[in-house]
Amino acid sequence: MIHITQGHEKGIGLEVFFKACLRSSRINLDRLRLHANATEVEATLKTLSIPYSLNGDGITLGNRSLSCQFFKDSNYQSAVALESALSVIKENDTLVTLPTSKDQLPYKGAPCSGYTEYFRKRYSNNNIAMTFKGPRDLVLLISDHIALKDIPRYVTSQIIKEKISIVLNRYPHYFEEIEDVLISGINPHAGEGGILGGEEMDLLDSLKELKEEFSNIKFSEFLPGDTLHFHNASKQLKVYMFHDQGLPLFKRMNGTLGLNISLGLPFLRLSVDHGTAFSLYGKNKADSSGCFYVLQEAYRVDRNVHQ
Repeated sequence: MIHITQGHEKGIGLEVFFKACLRSSRINLDRLRLHANATEVEATLKTLSIPYSLNGDGITLGNRSLSCQFFKDSNYQSAVALESALSVIKENDTLVTLPTSKDQLPYKGAPCSGYTEYFRKRYSNNNIAMTFKGPRDLVLLISDHIALKDIPRYVTSQIIKEKISIVLNRYPHYFEEIEDVLISGINPHAGEGGILGGEEMDLLDSLKELKEEFSNIKFSEFLPGDTLHFHNASKQLKVYMFHDQGLPLFKRMNGTLGLNISLGLPFLRLSVDHGTAFSLYGKNKADSSGCFYVLQEAYRVDRNVHQ
């Protein structure tokens, strides 16, 4: 089963989702369950001029049916939708979260900086890995939504080892084997042999342990972050030390065709790699190609894990 959570009620999540559904086969739609507010669903479908009817546990879109878990109007609809899905999700299910803003996911009264941080708190696992997959790229961020000043303190040998290990162990279960791992430095030019910083030398222990544990995989250590993208091969993982070191190039090369993947949870979590686009809400102008890409990958994973 693939569980979809609606995201921010004033964002483009439901719009791009329903547009992507109309491009999906009826067989694939049978594998989806949408967790959403009924009022927002109806408002979106009216904006899109899609013929529909709602019943207690689903939507009919023309000649297509979609299973739903509806909830009533509430504050923090992103969090309500997410908890609705998490209350029923199983180990081999896939969770697809639609975009929300960072003020919409409180956990036990405290705000979270995004879905990944929410999952880390809820599942008491600080090493859930934020990973991005595009048609030609696979990227892991060692640190993600943290301040730049905190990166040297956060990026340690232990965290590097644990996050790369999570990806190497879990990613092939859903997608394909990884044969090559490229790791960026923290400093410009990967420290230039210590001239621009010595943090890279302090992290060598993590690579030694990874090479011993994954002896069948090739590791290239501490390459300059600004040229890492020039190294391209199939079945390759590019590891960047912080959010804005890895994602500008990924998004420039892949546009909205990217998966935001959380690895280290009891299930697979996917999302689009774009935001809420509040300025497009209710205008029927949002591009659904990114959401369609995510759903196609979710369908493929669902087939593979249940075959």
